[in-house]
Amino acid sequence: MYALHINCGGSTTTIGNTAYEADQYSAGSAKFVPFAGNWGTSSTGQFWDSDETSYDYTAKNVSVLRMKDSELYTTARLSPLSLTYYARCLANGNYNVTLHFAEIIFRDNRSYQSLGRRVFDVYIQGLLLDGTVIAVKQLSSKSKQGSREFVNEIAMISGSQHPNLVRLYGCCIEGKHLLLVYEYMENNSLAHALFGQEGSPSYLDWPTRQRICIGIAKGLVYLHEESPLKIVHRDIKATNVLLDSDLNAKISDFGLAKLDEEENSHISTRVAGTIGYMAPEYALWRHLTYKADVYSFGVVALEIVVGKNNVKYRPGEDYVCLLDWAFVLQRKGSLMELMDPRLGSNFDKKEAIRMIKVALLCANPSPALRPIMSAVVGMLQGHISVQELNMDPNIYGDDLMFQSLSDTYNEMRPDNASETEALAHSSDLTRNDSLHI
Repeated sequence: MYALHINCGGSTTTIGNTAYEADQYSAGSAKFVPFAGNWGTSSTGQFWDSDETSYDYTAKNVSVLRMKDSELYTTARLSPLSLTYYARCLANGNYNVTLHFAEIIFRDNRSYQSLGRRVFDVYIQGLLLDGTVIAVKQLSSKSKQGSREFVNEIAMISGSQHPNLVRLYGCCIEGKHLLLVYEYMENNSLAHALFGQEGSPSYLDWPTRQRICIGIAKGLVYLHEESPLKIVHRDIKATNVLLDSDLNAKISDFGLAKLDEEENSHISTRVAGTIGYMAPEYALWRHLTYKADVYSFGVVALEIVVGKNNVKYRPGEDYVCLLDWAFVLQRKGSLMELMDPRLGSNFDKKEAIRMIKVALLCANPSPALRPIMSAVVGMLQGHISVQELNMDPNIYGDDLMFQSLSDTYNEMRPDNASETEALAHSSDLTRNDSLHI
């Protein structure tokens, strides 16, 4: 049996019963390097924006990698134009070639690097020439939807600068490539911190949760009330709230955002959003106002307190979702049952009750009874009293209404199969990091 295994750009490593040979020579432009008697590599091209005499044609990942066999993705070999590996003295025949891709690095006249891959978007961690760490988002170029969302996102974010919104550094449209360059968010998304992956969420203490919740609310205040362009985000959810190095919350993913035109009290539009976060009047009747974002915020605020996903967590068969359970506990006067058990007793009970009540107030099925976001900030900070929760007993009393909402969600489910991950760590990736022949 003939086989060759190379850890591209890295040292010798063994994964299971497979030994990967080292590939650490810095190489350079237009060079052929015979590393061993049975294989070699060739690189063509030159990085014009770098000093060739000091440039190392290997790269080391600075991100925290949590995927299986991360040793294969820690380092990689770089090439400006093309990179070829040659295997010598193998018997004639057909071979299976397996490439482990973690990242892709490329440079254009805007001089940025890119790493990472997702199903719809490509999220990339990179570095500008001045050392600024960035995230690059590449939208799908295969459909008009990708182009439309790209233009939408540029328009929304370029006119929206706030400490609780992800900052947009720039954009690039070249051929079919649609790229946005954002600030890099070191701590991934709120969903990752609260719910984690494979049952291993990060721990957020109570003061941090309180600060995150208020940060999201302040970001929405800017979008709804302070920005020159009044914006309805339409897709506020835990995966679209990113966390920086200090765990400050920043709202991301403006691809679905709509301008709230002053002359119109509401917008009738195609329903787009995420199941479990959409306001009922929007999902059912396409009636879109900023109150739809208020509802979504209420769901996210509740998730922050409970540490559970609204859709995926059902405490019993009688409950539709987390929010349903919360409303039942509110009627019973047992709101403390909602608290995330990971917090133990290390939280301020008064603040917790206030946040839960504000969350339920925002998630009121009736949009007219939801507060505006500036009032939400005041309530969360304790500057104004939390309004009493008033529920219209008839708004969900019709079984047909429930069926209509269910049908709407079911119709949308295929379009929402992939949720947005952070402009941060990526694990389904695209760069030549290891090679099997």
